[in-house]
Amino acid sequence: MHSIIGQSQHFRATLHKASLAAKSRVRILLKGETGTGKETLARFIHAESAQNAHPFVAVNCASLSPDLLESELFGHVKGAFTGALKDHGGLVAAAAGGTLFLDEIAEMPPALQAKLLRFAETGEFRKVGSAAIEKADMRLIAATHRNLDDAVRRGLFREDLYYRLAIVTLTLPPLRERRDDIPLLAAAFLDGISAAERRAFTHIEPASLAALASHPWPGNIRELYNMSYNAAVMQSGPALSLALPHPESSAVMELMRGSTKPQPLWRVEQAAIDAAVDYCGGNIPQAARLLEVSPSTLYRRRETA
Repeated sequence: MHSIIGQSQHFRATLHKASLAAKSRVRILLKGETGTGKETLARFIHAESAQNAHPFVAVNCASLSPDLLESELFGHVKGAFTGALKDHGGLVAAAAGGTLFLDEIAEMPPALQAKLLRFAETGEFRKVGSAAIEKADMRLIAATHRNLDDAVRRGLFREDLYYRLAIVTLTLPPLRERRDDIPLLAAAFLDGISAAERRAFTHIEPASLAALASHPWPGNIRELYNMSYNAAVMQSGPALSLALPHPESSAVMELMRGSTKPQPLWRVEQAAIDAAVDYCGGNIPQAARLLEVSPSTLYRRRETA
């Protein structure tokens, strides 16, 4: 997953800009749909930079609660809160001299955005529970799959922080816009998976490659990787066959075709949810985007089903 693979024009143009930006300490904002490889590109930028001998530290801002995220970023002192049994250095200190990658930056709460702004401007920060000001120097790379311009307009993201982070903005194209790269990516994934799982795969079946070219790839590169891994562990080789989901034969279509009698709305809705989750390989946030509802709504509906 961490290889830079691709020959499509849009992708190569983005990679060229990333290589140029890596030569400076400029802050970079990476945009792109979920699964397009934003962290992979961030690691590429770090590897191409003069700071590559220092740490690359990544944190997903959507995966932690607001209080825990601040502690993870800036650290805390013993006794700062219940459970703080010893001092914690934090990721900012761990990334000193290198690169701090802030994934899903749009999910950062407003109070923490203000503290990140101060850090971006001055390099200064305070550990949770401490009055002492500390300093750290590193490159900041942020990433998001959301429309940050819209978030700024709606007051959900600080405009001043946005411009501090987006000195250089790079947008990763979705996989459906770089279809020429699909065979390259699939072959590279197969080589890596074969080595990791000690399987004797030599190639992907031509019929599967043809099907890959027409798939919409809502989960982008991550979907291709997961699909390849799932197929590889269930087969023995030497040729890998990839079974793609077919939304036209989903549970909701079967339900609608099964009778001329109208079905209860709850049943059609549940079938649509099941079909979307299955289509997205169990990825609830991805399925929620396809259905144009929030992930929390999807979790709630599945729990009450």
